[in-house]
Amino acid sequence: MRKIALALLALSLLLGLAIPAVGAAALTTEEKFQVLKRQGIMTGFEDGSSRLNESMSREQFASVLYKLLELPRSNSTPGFVDVLKTRWSFAAVQAVRSAGIMIGKGGNRFEPKAPVKVEELATVLVKVNNVPASPNVGFVGKASAWAKVAVGTALSQGWITPRNDYTVNATRGVLVEAVYAVYTGWDSALDVKSVEGLNVQTVRVNLKTKTDSADIGRFSLRDDLGNVVPIILATLSGDGMSVLLTTSNQLENRKHYLAIDGKAWDFSSTRSDLAKPTITGFDRVTARSYILTFSEQVESKTATNPANYSFSGNLKLTNLQLSSDKRQVTFSTSNQSDNTKYWLTVKNVKDLAGNVMDTRSDLSIIGNDDAVKPTIIDSEFKVNADASLTVKFSEKVNRDIAVQTGRYSIGGLAIVSASLDNEGRTVTLRTSAQQDKTVYNLTVSGIPDQAGNVMDSKSGLLFGGISNPILPVKLQSIAAVNENTIEITFDRDIKDSDVGSLSVTILKDNGANVSMSGWSKYAVRKPGTNRVVAVQFRTGTDPNPGLFHPGHVYTARVNGVSSLISQDGANESAFAGTIVANEAPYANQVIVLSRTTIKVVFSEPVKNVNEPFFVIKEQGGDAVGISRDELNNTGAVVTEVTLKLSKDMKPGQVYELTFKPGITDAAGYNGWKTKNGNEDISLLFTGV
Repeated sequence: MRKIALALLALSLLLGLAIPAVGAAALTTEEKFQVLKRQGIMTGFEDGSSRLNESMSREQFASVLYKLLELPRSNSTPGFVDVLKTRWSFAAVQAVRSAGIMIGKGGNRFEPKAPVKVEELATVLVKVNNVPASPNVGFVGKASAWAKVAVGTALSQGWITPRNDYTVNATRGVLVEAVYAVYTGWDSALDVKSVEGLNVQTVRVNLKTKTDSADIGRFSLRDDLGNVVPIILATLSGDGMSVLLTTSNQLENRKHYLAIDGKAWDFSSTRSDLAKPTITGFDRVTARSYILTFSEQVESKTATNPANYSFSGNLKLTNLQLSSDKRQVTFSTSNQSDNTKYWLTVKNVKDLAGNVMDTRSDLSIIGNDDAVKPTIIDSEFKVNADASLTVKFSEKVNRDIAVQTGRYSIGGLAIVSASLDNEGRTVTLRTSAQQDKTVYNLTVSGIPDQAGNVMDSKSGLLFGGISNPILPVKLQSIAAVNENTIEITFDRDIKDSDVGSLSVTILKDNGANVSMSGWSKYAVRKPGTNRVVAVQFRTGTDPNPGLFHPGHVYTARVNGVSSLISQDGANESAFAGTIVANEAPYANQVIVLSRTTIKVVFSEPVKNVNEPFFVIKEQGGDAVGISRDELNNTGAVVTEVTLKLSKDMKPGQVYELTFKPGITDAAGYNGWKTKNGNEDISLLFTGV
């Protein structure tokens, strides 16, 4: 049993540790401790530390030996008066006592909390390893007479290191080093000839002599950056002369270190890129200027070689340039004939791994002889009530460039955003805060039309600053709260009038059109915020319909909120259905405020609250009248109500509160819950 445990530990010492060129012997004490900890032989502390400089008690040492040597559990009566069955270390202490590894301190006492001395550690190591004592080993240092032979033997075996005094307490670090030193001499190591990387997930270990087993625990792998590469499978060849290791992905073209039975072997990983580059995009940028986008980085030499590109129709291609990320090639052409189709052929471009693309000859452009530059229509330029600017062009412009804020400049202001409308001619600009009574000058430059003709720089677009603009509102999200209620969140507070005029249209259900015929809604602010509105729907006479089903994706449009941004569908959002039902409201708590006053708390906002809907009686006794509810407003939407009783409650008397129909949810769609099945819902409280 002990030999099995020792072999397992020797395997574990090879796992997950940094392997320098000299092999596993250069591990730190902390690294060795972490191996023992992962094997369950030693434990750390609650704060995660190892505390290697602290002393180890005798019962802690006994526990380590018990786990390490897999000692059998002893069923004998307690061997020591100070280690009873209720003590956490009882099983370990009994086991080492029965095995003759550790003995007591006299008076039938084990002294479990006493520290372990270095000379005691040496004595135990000699017993555990069953080696002949070496009485003739000389050493310098203080040791008790009874321990000198054991200390000398342990020193000769390399289990402990020389010191001036062996009667001192052994730290946890000394114990770790001793256990590690004992078992690094594993004599059944594989006889390795060489190690080679076959691909980024396979390593072959070639052997000098045949073996009949290849336990995966004998191997661990790291790259030269110190990253652990997990080994998934170890497969022995049929002739027993090699082991094939399957690993997680290795970094390509890097040195890796494979530890085999504690010895490190290095090899260089291969490359995995065998895929050819492909063209994934072909786009017009400006007049007679285009960009080819590749699936991966490509080699500059082949990507900018004019011989690798050709157009039909004698269209010339020039100015080949590779982008800094090595994925895009920009080029220009000679003058094109309007509405003429030109075919582009691209070939021989390589990726960085040397893979050559397949020839492409199916790329085409439609010639455009448009040489007219776009201009800004001065009469259409204006500043809006929300302090945004509207810039309209004479023709459709390039969308990707028109929305670049760097194309616009205003002295004293920053351009915060630029957006182009669906028609492709009108740009809306938003700026930093403007000043009242201030004239600003907008300059626009570098924007091409869809044929690539670039506008002349335009300045002198003057406007007066608006210092207190009407702020736009942006829809942030829509989420289903339950099967017929959604929450709509905006980016800023909205007014009460906005809540009242808000409208919601459910457009799509899993892509299909939705008819809202017969639907009605109730909209209310979510308590605690002015940015979120809850909207509850009902259909026809059904006050609680299942509308938003789990697994479905819905699209909704919001209108009716002043200054709500709606351009390019900004007032639309998708949301997912839910399994959550819209439960009816109910009373869920009673709070006693005084001898004549209680507060009733509801599960959600409700209305139509009135004292006749509450019934109070002594438990098993008389009814208690309610003189009034202090809300006195059945139209109010509330989450609680205070009830005034007609007489004092009796201290210590248990009272029961039940309910009658009449109160509804805030929408007025669903009556509150007064029964569970046939049983009245009741809340108990005690008089004060």
